Amino acid sequence: MATKSVLARSDDGTVQLTITIPQTQVAQAREEALRHMSENLEIPGFRKGKAPRDIALKHIEQQKLTEHMLQHLLPEVYAQAVEEHKLRPVLAPRFELVSMDDPSSAEASKDWQVRAITCELPEITLGDYKSSLKGVNIWVPGQDKDKKESTREEKEQKAIQTLLNTAQVAIPKLLVEEEVNHKLAGLMDQLQKLGLTVEQYLASTGKNIEALRAEYTKQAEDSLKLVLLLNKVAEEEKVTVTEAEIEEITKAADNTTKTNGEQREVNPQQKAFIKSVLARRKALDSLVALV
Repeated sequence: MATKSVLARSDDGTVQLTITIPQTQVAQAREEALRHMSENLEIPGFRKGKAPRDIALKHIEQQKLTEHMLQHLLPEVYAQAVEEHKLRPVLAPRFELVSMDDPSSAEASKDWQVRAITCELPEITLGDYKSSLKGVNIWVPGQDKDKKESTREEKEQKAIQTLLNTAQVAIPKLLVEEEVNHKLAGLMDQLQKLGLTVEQYLASTGKNIEALRAEYTKQAEDSLKLVLLLNKVAEEEKVTVTEAEIEEITKAADNTTKTNGEQREVNPQQKAFIKSVLARRKALDSLVALV
């Protein structure tokens, strides 16, 4: 029997997969986990990894055996479900065990059921941002004669705010939570280096943990929304980034971090990240040009 999966979607792009794993596959995964763990098992009277199966099983904690099973089993069944439903997840899944038999029981016969929660990129509607941007800073004869030309920073802020106001996009809650947790982890690291506790930091700012999380949530929503919208603008405007432009960035980074004169090799993931950042920069430039 093959695994079965049921898909449920939310409006914000959150995806929930309920996956049923046949007991035969569970049993196979258990045997493979037992074999892997037995290879490094040292039992008096036997050479390393050579103890009989039944004896090795007595020296392995069942919880650790189950954890080892799941480490190999869950990515496999999740990948099958993603392919089956032709999903394009942008976040590593969170797994929840819905139901399972004790794999060590001789009576174990029921299929296992797990739930994987992830998200895809949401649908984005940009709206008529070009007309809105062209309407910014309209000068009327006789009014504000002495008004100075807006700075680049002011134009950027107006372009960004106009884009945020005219577009429609629902950010997946999972993405927001991931970003908030990342921000909180960064704060913890900074406080630890300064020798401060979270309680001391909160007392100095006059906030509690709920207010801090709410603040980070708002920041995460705004930053994620802006990234997605600029990506969409870059797509709509057919923005291109050349290899030469990517190399220019990597060389500049090398010049600031190089210690032994050797050029650092850039992997495909880093190139893709640089390309996306440059594309968003160009997209923002195109918006600023309309202000």
